[in-house]
Amino acid sequence: MDRESTGGTPTRLPRPSAPAGPAGDLPRGAAGPLGPSAVTVLQRAAGNAATTRAVAAGSGRRPPGADLTVQRAENDDAGGGASGGTAEAKSIAEGEVKSVGPGGTITYPSVTSCLAITVYLRDGGKVGGHASLFKASGGMYSDQILPAIKAQVGKSRVERIDVSGAISSWNPAYLKTAIENSNPAPEQKNDPDGIRNVVSGILGRQAKKISVQETPDGTLTR
Repeated sequence: MDRESTGGTPTRLPRPSAPAGPAGDLPRGAAGPLGPSAVTVLQRAAGNAATTRAVAAGSGRRPPGADLTVQRAENDDAGGGASGGTAEAKSIAEGEVKSVGPGGTITYPSVTSCLAITVYLRDGGKVGGHASLFKASGGMYSDQILPAIKAQVGKSRVERIDVSGAISSWNPAYLKTAIENSNPAPEQKNDPDGIRNVVSGILGRQAKKISVQETPDGTLTR
């Protein structure tokens, strides 16, 4: 993200370097008689109706919440999940939100005045969003990132949430109303607790599950 200011809007404040936190994958949790990968294979090979029967047969009863169809497996986004047990690796540019399956890796390139928001799911998958201080071409506004993350997480169980990047360049308000749509735009301020509270409120998760950390400029991998 360019550090330059934009007519009348806040300029980026100098921020100290800090070591990036640990970013290991979490253990994959139990997923019932058939794991997400097996369910995904069945869905693609035989269709939703056949998958419903197969899952029900595997457990000896109808799966809780099952209807006439089975929704796609968790973290199997529009691009398709990894096949053959190969872990996914995705790059998330400014203004984007993506997810990876269990064991997958997310890379956030050029995190200078941005925030990288990563939701770690109980099954080992991740959902990530790259919030830019100013809207990138083709990307979402900063206030659209958290709702998009929430939509992709859906009803999946969340282990923890990590917010990393230029914490001192942001005001928590930018995650609720983008700078471009604010009149006047709130001043930048170093407010990790405020960012944590906004993330907690929009994603509907406990604040104690959310870590907020300033990181050096560059590429982040989660």
